[in-house]
Amino acid sequence: MRIKQAGARRAAMTGAVLMALSLVAMPQASADPVVESAFGGEHWTIELPNPFGVEVGNNLAFTARETVSGEVTGSWAYQQTVEGETFRFVGRISCLNVYDGNRAKLGGVVIYSNDPTVPVGSFGWFQVFDNGQGETNPPDRSSLVGFGDEAANEAFCNSPTLPRFGPWDVQGNVSVTTTG
Repeated sequence: MRIKQAGARRAAMTGAVLMALSLVAMPQASADPVVESAFGGEHWTIELPNPFGVEVGNNLAFTARETVSGEVTGSWAYQQTVEGETFRFVGRISCLNVYDGNRAKLGGVVIYSNDPTVPVGSFGWFQVFDNGQGETNPPDRSSLVGFGDEAANEAFCNSPTLPRFGPWDVQGNVSVTTTG
């Protein structure tokens, strides 16, 4: 997990996050049917007290799909704000697994970062929970984005383990689907 210790203010969802996602286009539908998918746009604040000792604002947008042949495509954009300092990351999805029918674990290579401790070429991963639609359903949920190398990314995606921190209720929408 990457938390910058610099003070906290809530981050607003910006057009830059959505624009960054548009830079990494997903291929169009093909003869290779989709078996799992996840997409969403969400934001949340981890208020004090929390395990990190600072308030953390988070924005996350993502789209991912896996086809029958095993091809995984998609992109993600994450923004984290701590004490007035904002860190932005954009990545290309390389792994997607759906667990329990409504929980997706996603990850992939970082193709943009303004954080010198998370260089382009490293990997980021997260998991989201789709709790349905409507006023009677609980909010969707998300973990933070973790960062590391390709082996850690693949181990994360391939493990059914729940998040170490969180997950937190989010504002926005998460959709997780599977045909299996």
